[in-house]
Amino acid sequence: MSDDRLEQIQSELAGILEERLGALDRVLQKTESSTRRIIAASVEAERHEAHVTRLELERTSVEEAVKQARARADEVRSQHAGLIQDRDRTRAEVHRLEQEIREADTEVERNRQRIVGLETESSTLREENSALRSKVKTLEENIMRMQRLKEELMSSVTGLAQQLRQTSE
Repeated sequence: MSDDRLEQIQSELAGILEERLGALDRVLQKTESSTRRIIAASVEAERHEAHVTRLELERTSVEEAVKQARARADEVRSQHAGLIQDRDRTRAEVHRLEQEIREADTEVERNRQRIVGLETESSTLREENSALRSKVKTLEENIMRMQRLKEELMSSVTGLAQQLRQTSE
């Protein structure tokens, strides 16, 4: 009996061992499954951390780009304000020049009218001068004729006076 008992114990031990091995196998499978999930979660966490790191780098890059864009926008606004001031100054200068041109046009028109008046007066004076020259020439001719007539008359008077003297003698 001792052999039977030993076999029975061995059989019980083998059943317990089998049961224990089955339980151990299940625990091992659960542990393996948990380990895989832990590894997968760890890999996923590392992937997320890498993604977060990339996003942080992108955020830093975007923040720098935004900072530069804001600086450039401020610079452009400043340039724009300067250009607006330049445009306003140029408009004022153009307005002033247009006013000067209008005044110069008015002055030119007045001068043209004055020139027309002076040309008319000049023409009138030329005509008067021409008429006066003609009169002067006519008067000079008349004076010369009268002087010749006077000389002739004086000569005639002298001749008659001599005749009278000769007749009276």
